[in-house]
Amino acid sequence: MKTIRQLREERGESENELAAAVGVTHADVVEWETGRAAPSIERLRRLTAHFGVHSRDIELDPKRAPSFTKRLADLL
Repeated sequence: MKTIRQLREERGESENELAAAVGVTHADVVEWETGRAAPSIERLRRLTAHFGVHSRDIELDPKRAPSFTKRLADLL
């Protein structure tokens, strides 16, 4: 499981490039990467499509229990 930041950095993308690719603001990306907010289900779908991963493969907040990500992924 990888964080949004790890996935973004593996692709060599900046925060601004990721924001543009998934149709959000730079501030949204910063909030997701710092754990201050989690993407909505629709935005999570865009992220998984962009990165080519399953929603269960994205750790939304490293400070939260892994079960949070699993529960959110189960909703998709």
